[in-house]
Amino acid sequence: MMSACSSEDTALNNSPAQQQGRKVHFTATIAAPNSGAGTRTEYTEDTENKKITVAWKVDDEIALVHDKVMDVVKVKTVNADGSATITGTITVGTNGEAVTAYYPAAAIELNNDKNPVPAAAYTANLLAQDGTLSYIASNLDLRSGESTIAVDGDKATLSDNVKLASQIAIWKLTLLDSNETELKATQVKIKSGSDELASTTELSPGASTVYLAVPAATGNICISATTADNDYFYMKEGVALETGKYYQSTVQMTKGAHLAFLSADYVAKNGATLTGTLARNVKISIADGATVTLKDANINGSGTWTDGYYAGITCAGTATINLEGTNTVKGFINTYPGIYVPEEKTLTINGPGSLKASTGGTHGSGIGGIHWGSCGNIKITGGTITAEGGAAAAAIGSGNASSCGDITITGGNVTAIGNINDNWRGVGIGCGDGYSADSNRAKCGNITISGGTVTAIGKNGGVGIGSGLYGDCGTITITSGVTSVTATKGSGATNSIGAGDGGTCGTVTIGGTVYWNGSAYQNGGGTYLTQSPYEYSAPPALTLTTPAVGQVIGSDGKNYAAGASLPTGVTKVAMIAYVNGSNGLAIALADESGNMDWATAKTTCEAKTPAFTGGTWRLPSLDEWKNMLTYDGFFYTNNNLQTALSTAGGTSLQEWMYYWSSTDYVSDNTQACDVEFQIVAGNGEANFSNESKTYTSGMLVRAVLAF
Repeated sequence: MMSACSSEDTALNNSPAQQQGRKVHFTATIAAPNSGAGTRTEYTEDTENKKITVAWKVDDEIALVHDKVMDVVKVKTVNADGSATITGTITVGTNGEAVTAYYPAAAIELNNDKNPVPAAAYTANLLAQDGTLSYIASNLDLRSGESTIAVDGDKATLSDNVKLASQIAIWKLTLLDSNETELKATQVKIKSGSDELASTTELSPGASTVYLAVPAATGNICISATTADNDYFYMKEGVALETGKYYQSTVQMTKGAHLAFLSADYVAKNGATLTGTLARNVKISIADGATVTLKDANINGSGTWTDGYYAGITCAGTATINLEGTNTVKGFINTYPGIYVPEEKTLTINGPGSLKASTGGTHGSGIGGIHWGSCGNIKITGGTITAEGGAAAAAIGSGNASSCGDITITGGNVTAIGNINDNWRGVGIGCGDGYSADSNRAKCGNITISGGTVTAIGKNGGVGIGSGLYGDCGTITITSGVTSVTATKGSGATNSIGAGDGGTCGTVTIGGTVYWNGSAYQNGGGTYLTQSPYEYSAPPALTLTTPAVGQVIGSDGKNYAAGASLPTGVTKVAMIAYVNGSNGLAIALADESGNMDWATAKTTCEAKTPAFTGGTWRLPSLDEWKNMLTYDGFFYTNNNLQTALSTAGGTSLQEWMYYWSSTDYVSDNTQACDVEFQIVAGNGEANFSNESKTYTSGMLVRAVLAF
């Protein structure tokens, strides 16, 4: 990162001894400076040799501090060889007493104990630089060296050589963005931990190259830059800034902020990245409309009711958070969420990283709202998300006695745990508790889960997904696009998915099936989702590759050769019996259990498992029976079909028995067509007939999977 050229220490020439107790004339010669980084007042940059050369200037003031006295002398002349003659009147102490020389004199003052300390104005200048060498030369070229005083009558000089060492480093920074384009910074700061080492004032117009005087520092250094439209940072570990050195660095900066170096409230703008661990209780916000990346960010504040009462991250409006690495966000105090979403606005969270978002205590959500404060819409499209809510709140959704907008999950691996303190009700996904049946009811918009893996856990009477006590939830829709949804109710709760005690919920639809429409106390009208945990797994996609008659279909939705070994955990469920282009039929490997009437046969086939996305189980029509029976060119014979079923690991169709078709008998709609398999002269033969739809005796069912 850095290249440097050391400044050489400068000798201060000297001469004989002194007498004590009076003002005496002082004179000495200071040697000509060599190439260095800050040991004189006029700087010239030698870009070819990567160094700064310096020179004395007439009337430069130098402080001599000895025996708790400070005298000021001046440069009288700059000699032809570059050396300077300094002169003035000083107070004589004891002969041979120690003296420290400081340049410039204005940078030093004596404190109440008469000891030298940097002047307040000098310290302020470190944080008010203009980014130029001339400013450093005029305001920040602090250096010092030790010697002794010698007196000869009424004259004094320095008795031995003295090396004047610079107390600053000079750092030339060339600032680039992530595209290696020069940044026009309006302000630049350098920090070490919480200490601000150096800073510019507002630079107008912005500058892409700045010079900063910096005190000595070791450890992690953060350079931050502000432009007209955003903030940038660069963090380097293990930096050692040595005084008297000249550093030149080209730094490629990241848009955003490093949390460890923030010392004031911060608003992340569009495109910003937040990384590192927040070291101080400062409020972190996301600007309205901004997309921000959390990259290995850790926000875990500990505010009080007089200082730091806010969420871990406060969205000022609609926002998008992209996750990289591992991230943790926690509310600063009770009732506040990990991430707050303002009312009527939308927060979208994307992967691929992870996020743990927790309330600051009781009554706040993990992601969503605060106690007594409504929140907006929450959308999760990816990432590994763990949300933890407080008592009477939802992990994802509203806080206690408050409302939230719609909650939509389209992807990712999401775990929502209500009431992590385990001392009251808590909802996994939805709305928290209200205060009574008549007023202050908590509310939640519609909950839609159409992708990803979701686990929602209620605690102590709270539902997994839905409304809390005296809470009102909109519709709950779980589509077949999800991988799985698991909802667990807390002890004493009625439902895993739906309404909490005294609460209401709209229509609950899972995988296209309506399970519930009404309140928790309705009579009839649907199936209550009371099982705990309630588990739903989406059917696998039926993805056949070059399907051919005789192949088997596994429970994973893929096709395999009849004699092939299937992957571990995959079972055979059907055999392909007819193919027409990319479409066809696969016949189940076994009959459905029991004799059935026609209507029961149809519904049994339609509900057959495992279900597949992109395929449909059904009772075969008469034409579909004929297609399967003639696949090998032998019209209405079934021996080859029987043989293929056996090879595929299935059971043969039963002989001298009747199998329902889904086709109505043309002459009488109270009857349906069927197929009878017989043995005639050693060959199988299929006869087609019809039977009353209510007839059950000897009526068998074999389902087909249409693709």
